[in-house]
Amino acid sequence: MSFASACRSTLLAEQSWDAGTLGRWEAGRLGHRILWRQVSNLPAVFLVFLLAGATTLAAEAPSLRVSLEPQRLGVEDLTRLTVQVVEPGNDRPVADLGQLVNFEVVQGPSTETQFSWVNGRSTSALSLSWILRPLGVGSAVVGPITVRLGARELAGGAVTAEIVPGTVHQQRRARRSGPFGGVDPFADFFGKPRRPVRQAKVELRHILSLSKIADGQPLVAAVVLDTTGGGVDGFEWVDVPEYPGWWVQRLKNPERVDAEVVEVNGESFNRFVLARFVLIPLKPGTLQIPAAKARIGFRGQSVFSPHTVVERSTRTVDVAVTPRSSAPPGFSGAVGTLRYSAQITPATVPFGASAVLTITLEGQGNLPLVQAPALWPSCADCEIYPPEEESAVTIDRAGIRGSRSWRTTLLPRTSGELILEPVELAVFNPASGVYEIQSLGPLVLGVEAPVPTPTPVRPAPAAGVGAGIDEVLPDQSEFESGGGDPTEMPIWVIIGSALMVGVIGGGLLAWLVTRRRSGVIPARKAGQSPAQRARELHLAMEQWWIGLSEEQKFGAREAEMRAVRKALEAIRFAPGRADHSETVRDLEKRLRALVR
Repeated sequence: MSFASACRSTLLAEQSWDAGTLGRWEAGRLGHRILWRQVSNLPAVFLVFLLAGATTLAAEAPSLRVSLEPQRLGVEDLTRLTVQVVEPGNDRPVADLGQLVNFEVVQGPSTETQFSWVNGRSTSALSLSWILRPLGVGSAVVGPITVRLGARELAGGAVTAEIVPGTVHQQRRARRSGPFGGVDPFADFFGKPRRPVRQAKVELRHILSLSKIADGQPLVAAVVLDTTGGGVDGFEWVDVPEYPGWWVQRLKNPERVDAEVVEVNGESFNRFVLARFVLIPLKPGTLQIPAAKARIGFRGQSVFSPHTVVERSTRTVDVAVTPRSSAPPGFSGAVGTLRYSAQITPATVPFGASAVLTITLEGQGNLPLVQAPALWPSCADCEIYPPEEESAVTIDRAGIRGSRSWRTTLLPRTSGELILEPVELAVFNPASGVYEIQSLGPLVLGVEAPVPTPTPVRPAPAAGVGAGIDEVLPDQSEFESGGGDPTEMPIWVIIGSALMVGVIGGGLLAWLVTRRRSGVIPARKAGQSPAQRARELHLAMEQWWIGLSEEQKFGAREAEMRAVRKALEAIRFAPGRADHSETVRDLEKRLRALVR
């Protein structure tokens, strides 16, 4: 190799090599490999001289450099604090910024590692950078700054800055990043002035639909990203939004999120909605919404502009939840613009059939947290079963709206016109701050009279059954006197025959009565469900019981009738989640025994 080529290689080796994305050890290896490739063809004497110089420089003690740029800025501007450790060795530096006066940290620290070879001397440095924002006009101080490097502690002192109103409009030299120093090299080619790339403003905000609400009143919360630039190409949560003390329903985001242009404090931003939540407070008082933190990535304004990753967090938000006054008896937790209504379907039923009483709550408010109605219209001659619920609630960016219905089954005990007494239910209106009393009823239920039971006809006694024994037996005097025909049948044969005729006649009579009573229970039909069979047995039992005399309705028979009735009703009005076939067959046997 010629001497000119060697000099040219040496000049190339004097350039600064940036290995910010590598570790310090990898950066050192990269620098030494570069050094070896550049000097491998130099004379041996020159090589020994360079290696000796590098070894001497590597043995130098670490040092600390602190810079704040700019040190004069407006209250609307940002400044960069850089703490650089020269020759950190293998230890990882831990920085302590000390006291921040009139400053707050909005980003950092970011880490950058440099390794350079200049005039035969190697140098490595590790830089930590923070972005600071002034809090007000006046002087600002950071420090004293110290860095702990293993067992060593490096002191960098304090740095000061002057904060003026507004912003300082002046061109500043952009921080060197990439081969073109943060400047678009094709700007002049396309007729654009050559200027440094300015950093966009980025804010993460929590926006609430209401700042003061009543206990139980819903509100909508949104986490938005506001930026003065575009090109957002990365986002991840560091601290996800949390809402302790709230009932929370997160809304589904659209597949495509478009920016909306908004104005904040006289400045235009592109707003991206990151997440929306519908919140309902679970207790009165001051509820604090913690700060959420995210990491955002931005593309540069040109293909040669650096990629930027920043961290932003929302501010903590305090929401005042005012307590409600004492609730009236008919309050079940409904808060909002809600309305109760009630109806009976069908309005008229045959005796033994059931009707359905429905209470509906609809409107806009805290529908998911409302309990079943505290009071129901009812009548003394009706049996009421536990209610079932049905909901049709929509939760979106407008809040919570829709309806909830509760249905209960009524079983009348008598026929005629039954009046369900009115009740008063309450809804708390947060706009007026008072409870609105809403009256339901009175409601009318018509019950048709049962079909009259035919009068039972007693069967005629069987022939020979009523015949007296005197007609069959011979004259006792004849036997006593010893007279009579000795060829006649003995007395015991005659008595046995009479008893047999009586037993047969009594059995026939009992069979006829049992057959008549068994006709009370209808025969089972093919394909009947347990609920349908239970309804038939229930109606048959009610009609049979009405036909009995009052003397027969007492004691064990009445208790058994009530037990069978309750069991049949439970099957009739069951939700239908189980097979009651065996139970219906057992109840049918009990009913047959009761009728007999």
